[in-house]
This record gives sequence, structure tokens and C-alpha cells, in this order.
Amino acid sequence: MRNLKRYAALLLALALSLGLLAGCSLGKDVSFRVAMGSVPATLDPALVSTDEEKIVVSHLFENLMKLQSDGSGGSTAVSGVARSYQCDTTAEGQETYTFKLRSGAVWSDGTRVKAGDFVYAWKRLVDPATGSENAGLLDMVAGYSAARAGNVEALQVSAPDDDTFVVVLSGRCPYFVDSVCTAAATMPVRSSAVEQENWSLSLRTILTNGAYTAVSWENDTLLLQQTEGYYDARRLGPESISFRFTADEQTANALFEQGEADFVLGLTDEAVSKKIDSWTPDYYPETSVVLLNEMSTFVDSDKVRRAMSLVIDRNAIAELLGARTHLAAEGLVTWGIRSTSGGQFRDYGAAVDNDSENYEKNCQTAQELMQEAGYTADVLERLEQVVMLYESDGTTDSLAVFLQKTWREKLGIQVTLRGVSASEITKALEQGEYTLAALRVTSDRNDATGFLNRWRTDNEGNYANFNSSAYDMLLGVASVSASKEARDAYLEDAERLLLEKGNVIPLYHSTRSWSLSEKYTGLFGDGLGRYFFAGIHAVSK
Repeated sequence: MRNLKRYAALLLALALSLGLLAGCSLGKDVSFRVAMGSVPATLDPALVSTDEEKIVVSHLFENLMKLQSDGSGGSTAVSGVARSYQCDTTAEGQETYTFKLRSGAVWSDGTRVKAGDFVYAWKRLVDPATGSENAGLLDMVAGYSAARAGNVEALQVSAPDDDTFVVVLSGRCPYFVDSVCTAAATMPVRSSAVEQENWSLSLRTILTNGAYTAVSWENDTLLLQQTEGYYDARRLGPESISFRFTADEQTANALFEQGEADFVLGLTDEAVSKKIDSWTPDYYPETSVVLLNEMSTFVDSDKVRRAMSLVIDRNAIAELLGARTHLAAEGLVTWGIRSTSGGQFRDYGAAVDNDSENYEKNCQTAQELMQEAGYTADVLERLEQVVMLYESDGTTDSLAVFLQKTWREKLGIQVTLRGVSASEITKALEQGEYTLAALRVTSDRNDATGFLNRWRTDNEGNYANFNSSAYDMLLGVASVSASKEARDAYLEDAERLLLEKGNVIPLYHSTRSWSLSEKYTGLFGDGLGRYFFAGIHAVSK
């Protein structure tokens, strides 16, 4: 009787397997087509800045760890070039990670990927001479500050042998494996390739180690094919992936609508309007903010800064820009960013008051704060010109006009708008030559510190000149906390402290939208703007 039950179970398992195979096909002959409305300026992992660049790099290169689908559209980290790792923690909370590399990981020229390639890549990433805007991704590595000051060798990464890569962290970092060791920017690169001019944009010089290899780049289309001999080839879906780069989202969307692309990143307003009411875009780690330069005379009072934040109707901003794709900011940290304890950081509640029933009361409080700061109607009339810089891109133009009107009508502040280029606003921020500046801030990791660390007193990206020993202490204690709940509480307190001071005023959270052909399934993302196609497979009718 027992043998009969085992036989029946085997038949049932076989039937289920056949049923699954009937519903979808791994389709090793699949040629998957991607359309994206931006042309890569580089495929150098250290220098990538756009989502499109990071997506392509993540198919051409492989990091210590790699991401695979968690079964619900998200991702989880599994072994990549590193076949295993261990983490040793001191009593003070300092962590040391030791990665053992697999022997089957090779470069596209057939040579083996060595631990020294990671040492070179990570030191190059933080080297000021590289000029990477992604350097901060390694701010938890011991010696980072000294490396950014010019002593690159101070960064505590090493290769005791070709098989072993060691990283010493300055504190505890619960997201290190999932976010840092899978990122596009920390992919390995080989020095002999980097020495070639524009090495990442030529098939002759680009050297990669990922699941796919670039085989042609003609006009606007980059074609990748499965890497011959890739150690984990059995898990791959498409035989080839082609990336079609267009000049804008409209053209990319048109390719998808015409059936010339299987996936499009970044939907137009028209495409979004066709989506069913239950459709929602993906969360994205980007918040539109206004920075108030504390070194400027007008906003050197936290009462003025708080007043300017209190009168902003974030729900109205979302409606103005399109509420389906622009979310009223509930804090600086966006939805989708994980908490240490599990779930999302924003589950702890909003850090700003967006309750429409409280809006008029908040405006009254703001007016009282202005009076307390000495800014009566007469004083405001004699006030020197207050200028807000912003990058003129259509969306921010509308936002800037909305803010100008709000501050004039609610507080009597006359703000002059000045639309400038991205490079001009960056220069003004770096030199501290501004009073107000509207821009978007992003996170390079799936953790609240990606939004919060930049406002530390000594952080090179602290363009608001925010200076708070209490804030620095909260982030410092969080970095060594062994308790997940305590770490989240410290970070939550830090965000609230930052926003209460008013140096950074959050406005709305961005989202990301895309469409996938009904012929395919298996797409997943990392929650930070990257999407992965290696697990795509065709759905059979």
C-alpha cells in the first residue's frame, strides 16, 4: 500500500510538471527585444548614471552576488561570482566580509575573474580621479572618507589570493550583500580594459563577465547573446537580448505598440491613460525636494524654513503632475525602500502632514512662524530678491510655478524662478551659491540611509549645509546597532529631525512604469530602477 502511494505521488508530480511546461516555455531560442528612450553615454560600471545604462551593464557584467526573481516581481540576492561568503562581526559592530570566488567565472576573453579585479574596481570607484557619482555606494567600507580625500589605498578591500576578496566595513550594514554586492557600479572591471580609451562603448575593447556578451552594436541596437560556457546557463531564458535605444520615450512606446519591442521602459502619459484603473506603477527611489541653503540670510532661521514647508499642498502637487505616476511625498524616504525589520520603511508612518483637513491649520501655523522670525508684511516687501534654481524640464517648470504661487499667496514671499541646466544647478549647489533649489534626490541602495546619509555634517553631497550633531549621532548609532527594530527607530527619528529643521522639503515621490508583451513572463526588478530579462520565458497558448 505504501509503494502504491509513492507511485501515485510520482504520477501527480509528473502531471504537475507537464502542466507547467504546457503553460510556459523556457524557450532557449527566444530573442527578447527591449526598447528604451535613452541612449547610453557609457557602459562603464563605475560611471553609469541612468536606469538604462545600469540595466544593460547588469546583463553584461556579474557581481559578487546576483539578483534573481523572488516570485512576486521583486528580487533576492544569490551567489554570483562569489560562490560563498562569511561575515565576522566585532563587539563594536565592525563587520568583515570574506568572499570566495568560483573558478567558473571568466571574462569574455576566456581568462578567469580574480579577486584583484574587484579590489581594482572598488578602489577605482571611490577614487576622486574617476569622477564617479556612484562613489557613495561604498560609504560603509572602512577607509572610505580617506579614499575620497585622495588616499585611495586607505579603502579596506583586499585580495589575499586570487580566490578571496575581503571587505572591512566601518559598522553593521544589513543591506550590504543585497544592495552593494549586486549593484551595477560595483561590478568588477579589469585594469587592462579600462586603460583603453572609451573602452566600454566599443565591441573591440569592452571586456565583460556576465551571463550575456555583446556581439553587435549597429546604429541604435545593441545585441547580446548568452555567454558561451556561462556557469549558470541552464537558468537563462532568452538566447539573445536586443536593446533598441531611441531618442525619447514616445519613440520607444511606439515601437512597443507596433510589436517591434517586447518590453518598454518609461510609459508616456498617453500609454498610462490606457491602463486599467487598478494599474499602479512601480515604486522608485527618487524624491523631488526643495533645498534651503542655511548659509543664506533669508532662510537661516528654522522657523522660516518650517513655514515654507508647512504651506505646501503635496496632494495638489501630485494632482498637478499626474497622481497615477507622482505620489505626494510622505517623507524623504520613498515607498519601496525596505526597513531593517522587514516590510517597508514608510510603514512606520508619514514624516510630513499631508492630511487635507489639517492644511489650513498648518498654513496658520506657518504664518505665525514667519511673524516670530520677524518677517512681517512690511519686511517682506523690502526683502531682497529670493531666487529658486531648478532644472527646466517641463515637469519641474510646472512645479516651480506652483511653489512660487503658494509661497506668495500663503506667506507673502516673492520668489523669482530661474530655470537652468543640470550642470549649472550642480555647480551652484557645490559652491553653495543659491538660496532655494528644486531638484530630485535618489537612493543608490534599498535602505533608508541611501536618502539620509547625504545630510551628515561632513558628507560631500550635503548641499543644504545641514549641520546637526543630533542627526549625526542618530545615524552613527544606527550604523552599529545590533537590533533591527532599534536601527529602524534611529533612522525614523533622523528623518523626522531633518524634515522638522526644514533644510530639505520633500514634495513628491517618483515612480517607474513599463509594459511587457503578453507573450512573455519572468520579468523582475530590484526596486531601484533596474529590470532583468535573463529569466524571461515565452508563454505558450
